Amino acid sequence: MTFTKQPSKTTQKLLTVLLAAGLVLAPAGAFSETAYAASAMVTKPANIEVDSQTVTWEFPPFVQNGTTFAPLRQAAAALKGKVKWNQSTQTVQIENHGDLISHKAGTNIITINDVTLTLPANSKNMSGTLMIPLRSLSDAMKSTLQLTNTSTHMNIVLKSDQVTKINKESASIDSYLQTSGFSGIALVAKDGEVTLRKGYGLSKENALVRPDQKSRIASITKGFTSAAIMQQVEAGKLSLTDKLSKYVTGVDRGDEITLHMLLSHTSGLPSNFTREEGVTLEDTLNEIRTKKLMAEPGAEYRYSNNGYILLAHILEKVTGEEYGSYLQKHMFTPLGMKDTGTASKSTNTIKGFVDQSGKWVPADYYVSQSGTGTLYSTVDDLLKWDQALKDGKVVSEESLKNMFTPYSEKNYGYGWMISETSKGLNVFHNGSGTGYSTGIMRDLGNGVTIVLLGNHASMDTIGMMNEIRKQVTAAK
Repeated sequence: MTFTKQPSKTTQKLLTVLLAAGLVLAPAGAFSETAYAASAMVTKPANIEVDSQTVTWEFPPFVQNGTTFAPLRQAAAALKGKVKWNQSTQTVQIENHGDLISHKAGTNIITINDVTLTLPANSKNMSGTLMIPLRSLSDAMKSTLQLTNTSTHMNIVLKSDQVTKINKESASIDSYLQTSGFSGIALVAKDGEVTLRKGYGLSKENALVRPDQKSRIASITKGFTSAAIMQQVEAGKLSLTDKLSKYVTGVDRGDEITLHMLLSHTSGLPSNFTREEGVTLEDTLNEIRTKKLMAEPGAEYRYSNNGYILLAHILEKVTGEEYGSYLQKHMFTPLGMKDTGTASKSTNTIKGFVDQSGKWVPADYYVSQSGTGTLYSTVDDLLKWDQALKDGKVVSEESLKNMFTPYSEKNYGYGWMISETSKGLNVFHNGSGTGYSTGIMRDLGNGVTIVLLGNHASMDTIGMMNEIRKQVTAAK
C-alpha cells in the first residue's frame, strides 16, 4: 500500500456524500475488506481541526460504528510526528518526542517503544489511504482530543502534545530512562527551568502515561510531614526535644523518645503497620501502642513509618487541623500546588503495577496512613515544592539546616537523605508502595532537580536519579 496524493476538493465532497450513504467502492488492488467494509458502514462524516488548523485530507475522515477514522500519515504529521512508511512490511513508523510509534496496516495494534495499545478496530485501506482510529492515534501521540457529536457530523478538535518536553541536552536522559525500563513520569530541571518532562509506559491498561497526570508519591510524603513539624517548631508550639509521651500516651518508652528521634528515624520504633482500607489514624495509633522498640531510643538509624504516623498525629493535636487539611491550607494552596493532596480510591492517579510471573499487572489500591505515604502530586507541583523550599517560602533557613543535617550513618536528616557534592548538598528521598517507586532529588549546589514518579514496583529510583544527576552536571 502507498500513500496517495490528495484528491481535488470536488472529489473529497463527493466521497463524503458517498461515505455517508455507504456507497464507496475500493480500487483494484486494495485490501479485500475495503469494498465490503465501505458498503456495509453505518457512517457519517467527521470534521477534524488540528492545532487550530483545518487539514485538507487525502480521504475524508468518517465515523463508523462509533469509531472515528482519519488518514494516519496526515493526522500523525499534523500532530508534529515524523512519519515513515515501510512498503515491504506494510508498517507505518512515527517518531514523536523520542518515542517510536509503529502500526502495521490492517491490524488493531499500535506500539509505542515496547508498549502495546489495542485499537477498537483494524485500520482500513480506503482508496489507497490508510485510515486509523483517530482517538487511538491521539493517545499514542499524547495529544488531546475533544469531540462534539451532532446528528449529521462529528466535530473533533485535536491539539498536539504541548506538555512533553525534551531539550537537546536531555535526549540522552530520555534514552537512559527508556533502556532502564522506567515507567511513570519524569521531570528534570536546571535552575528551575524544565529540560525534560515526559511520561513512560502505561498509566492503566491500554492507556499511556502522560506527563501532566497525578501520581501517588509514597514516602516523598515524609518531606511534607517534616516541614509541617518544623513550621510548628518555628511557631513555638513544638520543640525538637519534646518527648513523645507529652502528646501520645502508651507508646513503649515514649518518655525517652523525642520529636528529633521520630524525624530522623532514630526512635527505635518498628516500621510496619496494618494497611487495610478503613483503618483510621486512631486505629494505627492503638496498634503502635502494642509494639515494642527494636532499638534503644536515639542509638541507631532504623527507618520507621510509625514514627512519621506519630508525627502526623502530633501535628493534628497541636494545630487542631486534620493532617491533609493542614498541608492543603499551609502548603499546597499558598504554593499553587493545585494538583497535590491526600489520595483516596477516587483520586485519578496513574495506576501502580506489579510484576506477576514476568508480566506487569495492575496492583491493588495503595493503602497508607497520614504522615508517611498518603499524598498524590504531579511532577510540576513537586518542582513548585522544590522552588518554594529554595526560596524560603515553607520554612526558615535555620529549619532547612536542621532538615538537611545527617543524624546517623545513613545520612538521614528530617524527611530527607543527604549527600555532598563538590558544590554543596544533594538532598533526596525515595518511596515505594503497592506498585509505585518514586523519588525526588535536589542537587542544591548545581541547581538540578529530578522527580521520578514511577508506577512499576521495585524500581531503583535513587540509582536512576544519581545517573541522571551525573549526566546533567557533566553536560557543558
